[in-house]
Amino acid sequence: MALRIRLHRLMIGSVLVFTWLLYLRSNMDDGKEKQIHILILTSWRSGSSFLGQILNHHPNVFYVYEPARMVWVTFPQGKASLLHFPVRDLLHSLFNCEMSPLHEYLPRNGRYITDLPFWSESRALCSPPACKAFTVDAEYDRPSCFQRCGYVPLENMTQSCKIHKHVVLKTVRVLDLGVLLPLLQDDKLDLRIVHLVRDPRAVAFSRLNFNLLRNEDLIVVRDTENWKNKLGVPNVTDVMANICTAQVAINEFSKKADISLSGFYMLVRYEDLAREPLSTVEKIYNFAGLSLTEKMKNWLYNVTHQSQPKQGSFMNFAANSKQVIQKWRGGLKHNVVLEIQEQCKKAMEVFGYIPVRTMKEQRDLNFNVMTDLKGIN
Repeated sequence: MALRIRLHRLMIGSVLVFTWLLYLRSNMDDGKEKQIHILILTSWRSGSSFLGQILNHHPNVFYVYEPARMVWVTFPQGKASLLHFPVRDLLHSLFNCEMSPLHEYLPRNGRYITDLPFWSESRALCSPPACKAFTVDAEYDRPSCFQRCGYVPLENMTQSCKIHKHVVLKTVRVLDLGVLLPLLQDDKLDLRIVHLVRDPRAVAFSRLNFNLLRNEDLIVVRDTENWKNKLGVPNVTDVMANICTAQVAINEFSKKADISLSGFYMLVRYEDLAREPLSTVEKIYNFAGLSLTEKMKNWLYNVTHQSQPKQGSFMNFAANSKQVIQKWRGGLKHNVVLEIQEQCKKAMEVFGYIPVRTMKEQRDLNFNVMTDLKGIN
């Protein structure tokens, strides 16, 4: 009950804060160059950490890894449909370099940047003015940052955000694009959505090998009709049914709202990023208003052509990407594949994934399980 009361108060407060921020934004001086804001919108285990790092490594980018997680952790008994609103308002504040709402969610009221989960995943927070242990042009190294940039005041995060041309956030916890419509309609907020999707069968396989999603799974399914009278932990099929439905709805909303035609929405398949990393990243950078340097091209090649991920850091995203996208075909039971294909039939049609009918087709890596992305948007 106490959590419900707190969530209710937070939602009321967030509406007032959101309205006040819009008022302030509408009366700001337009003299300075407008920031570009990018939201990577996706679901769990779809490669968003990798895509986030592709943007994070650019020197013009201020990046925050999964800020919405703080809201869900604070309200573990909540429902996704209700948590959307405080998540939206937190994203809006961070895009505006307003960090004060973080005090509501962080331990010790967020005195330090190190109170922010996964803070060292941000290159900007590992360099001045956020962290003065490194020079501006120093090579970004997450383990070294984690060791040397401790106990930096949270206010430094605001300074760092303001000096960057691009602010990039990524989230797997927005299942309804309509909730973000006020942000898209904010003339002062140049918001662009990169919608990252992945083959549902690969997502299911990755989820089955990652045991830290129990609470999130419950939040995803808690207010759905098929789950209301159930007890226990949802299985991967229950969760994937809701995730696939949400990803299709996000894509359909972009078309109805014409944001894809207006250049504010871009659909990216993880498999295209893995198979053709350079050409896909060039398209993403162009959409985001970023330039792809030779240094970034070399980094991208290295992290997508390693046989083994680099050890010693939390996010081991570097690997032979073409092999990674095929792992589900040898590791997922065929009956589970058939269930996922049935539950995610619409998503597979919309995003161009081809079902397998037999175990032979599943194991045959020469059997194509994707269509061309052309015509998919």
